[in-house]
Amino acid sequence: MRACTRQPSPSSRCFWAPRLAIFLLGPGLIAAQDRAAAPLSPIDDAKLRHQFQAAAEAWISDSSIPRGTSLLESWKTRKDSPTWSRPSPTPTGDKPAPQLAPQDVYRRAAPATLILGHLYKCGKCAKWHPSLAGGVVIDPSGIAVTNYHVLKTARAEIFGAMRPDGEVFPVMEILAASEPDDLAVIRLRVPERQKPLPSIRLAPVNDPPGTDILVISHPDGRFFTCSDGMIARHFLAPDTKSARTHITADYARGSSGCGVFNLRGELTALVSSTQSIYYSEEKGVPQNLQMVVKSTIPVGSLLKLLEIPPR
Repeated sequence: MRACTRQPSPSSRCFWAPRLAIFLLGPGLIAAQDRAAAPLSPIDDAKLRHQFQAAAEAWISDSSIPRGTSLLESWKTRKDSPTWSRPSPTPTGDKPAPQLAPQDVYRRAAPATLILGHLYKCGKCAKWHPSLAGGVVIDPSGIAVTNYHVLKTARAEIFGAMRPDGEVFPVMEILAASEPDDLAVIRLRVPERQKPLPSIRLAPVNDPPGTDILVISHPDGRFFTCSDGMIARHFLAPDTKSARTHITADYARGSSGCGVFNLRGELTALVSSTQSIYYSEEKGVPQNLQMVVKSTIPVGSLLKLLEIPPR
C-alpha cells in the first residue's frame, strides 16, 4: 500500500528561462480592539493546522455551507449583484497619517490576517487533508480578500478561514473576483457574537517605489511570519497586462493572499507569486540561482475591483 502523502501547496510553475514562476498557495486600522491581540506568544503551527482541519471537517455534513468547487462556479453564473457594504480606504487629506513602528504595524495587522484554505482528499487514503494559504479581513462584518488562484482548485471540498486566536469561519460566497488581477473578495459566515472582526483599512492609492513595507505571511506553514522590505517597482504582468508590484520582503509558498502593509498600517498589496531568476540552464534544469523576485497585487487593483475610485 502506498503511503498517504500530503498534497503539495497548490502551485503553478512555468519556466520563463531562466526564471521559475511560482504561485504561493499552501497562507490600517483595527476594529474590535478588545479582540485584536496580535499573536505575540509562541505560535503552535501544528495546533493551528489541527484546529483548522477539525473545524472544516465538522462542516462537511452541513448542507448550508457551499462546497469548495461550487464557489467560483456560483460566482461566474450569478446574474444579480450581491448586496454588501464595500470597505472604505483611509481618507486622504493634506496631513498624511502618521507612520508606525514596525512592531506596531504587526500588532495591528496580524489580528486581521487569516489562514485561508480548503480540505481535499489525496486519493491514497480516506482522510481529509488541509491545504492552507492566506487572506486579510477588510471589513469587520467578515469580508476578506485573497488571491483568485487560492480558490481555483478542482479538489477542494470546503473552504474556511482562521484567525490567529483559532476562530475558524466557513467561506460562504465570492462577492467580487478577477482572475487577471488574481483577486477574490469573499464573505465569511461570522456569528453575531464574534462580530466585529478585527479588520484592516485599505491604502487610498498605490504607494510609490521605495516605500517601507511589512508582510505577514505563512511560509510553508510557519504562520504569521513577519518580514520587511520596500516596494521595488510597479509593472504590468507580461501575460495579462494587469498591474503588479515587486517588493523586497521575503515570503514563500503558503503565503498566497497574505497582506503587504505600509507603515501607516494600511493594506497596500497582496502576496501573489515569486519568480526565481537563474543565471544559466543545463539540460533543461535551471542553475545558479541569483534572485527571487516577489510579485504582489497592488491595492489599486483591489480598489478597482471594489469599484472604489482612487483618491
